[in-house]
Amino acid sequence: MTNQHIVAWIGHSPLRLVCSPTECVQAHQLSACFAYGTLTMPESFIFIPGRTSRQGTGLNEGKYSDDYLSEIGTLQVNPDDMKRMNLKEGDRVRVWSEFGEMSVPIKAAKGDELPSGMLFIGYGMQSSLMMGGETHGTGMPDSKCMDVWMEKVEA
Repeated sequence: MTNQHIVAWIGHSPLRLVCSPTECVQAHQLSACFAYGTLTMPESFIFIPGRTSRQGTGLNEGKYSDDYLSEIGTLQVNPDDMKRMNLKEGDRVRVWSEFGEMSVPIKAAKGDELPSGMLFIGYGMQSSLMMGGETHGTGMPDSKCMDVWMEKVEA
């Protein structure tokens, strides 16, 4: 019997493992638990921070106003993604990439503002945690279309 390659989660990191057929059977049983909702698994998304009109009006009240802090500290998620991941408004999620991570509450994006598979947050402290340092000579680090992982933070 030959070893097989599977992708498994060790802690919070995806790893490609080489396993024997017996170990692979155990891994497939584990993925059945994911399918039936008894375990949750991080999912990959495209992360896009940006400016919002609410952020702009909140800025008039100051960067420490409740409106401004809420806008830059709450992640917007497509309602279908929230349902699939068994998330509700106010739940905290951990989002991470190769550059950094953040833990923030979520809210459902309105209407069709945000396609499934994408995440949005207003520019601010949390979004800055996700950016790398490379500016490609522009003075501004990459801040759009970042590949990230998201999982629910258990209370």
